Order: sequence, then structure tokens, then C-alpha cells
Amino acid sequence: MTDNLVKVQNHFIKDDNIMLLSLSVTPDIDSVSVLKNYSEKKGVIDSKWNITTGNKKHIYNLARKSYFAVVEQGDGGLQDFIHTPNFILVDTEKQIRGVYDGTDDQAVVQLINDIGTLLNMEKYQKQF
Repeated sequence: MTDNLVKVQNHFIKDDNIMLLSLSVTPDIDSVSVLKNYSEKKGVIDSKWNITTGNKKHIYNLARKSYFAVVEQGDGGLQDFIHTPNFILVDTEKQIRGVYDGTDDQAVVQLINDIGTLLNMEKYQKQF
């Protein structure tokens, strides 16, 4: 998944309107230093892509209720676990515009195309 998101990052590297966010699903293991080392190995550009960690309950609540990344319920406790292959496209109005399988090359191409479509729509809307 990370390699595929690097493709998205690189495609939109010069567009400041496009930002990427990854949330750690194992914040008890993924310290800031662990994530930093991982991101450096993978070619993540800090100014383009934030890889975050934090309080497990907060992260899991975001995944379930803000991004609808998973449908099962959980409490963010010790036995709760989320892992999804989904990339979620959110527009500038914080609306979810698409969900893509981050392990599927064709889905990643579709994500890149859909981002381009959104960028073109926003440019058109700003003209009026």
C-alpha cells in the first residue's frame, strides 16, 4: 500500500492542493521515530504526506466515524484492531469522494484520475 501511495505522491508532487495522510493502526508499536524511519525508507516527502500516530481510541474513532474506513464496530481498546486496504479520497469540503483498494494497481490509477477530475472541477468552479 505504501508503494502505491508513493505513486500518488509522486504524481501530484508539485500540486500543493493535494496532501496525503496515513494513520497508524498500531500506535502502540508505531512510535514517531519508527514511523519516521519507515517513511524515510519508503520515500515519503514530509511536506506532501503526513504519517501519524497517537491515541488508539482517537485514531480508531476517526477511521470509523470520520472516514468510514471500516464498518465493524469497536471501542479502540486492547483487543480492537483495524486494518483496511482502503485509500479514501476526501475533497476540500471534507466530503468523501471515493474509496479505492490501495493494493490494486488499477484502483490506484483510478484514484489518480479521480483526483485529477476533482482538481479540474475546483478550477472550473473558481472561475465563476
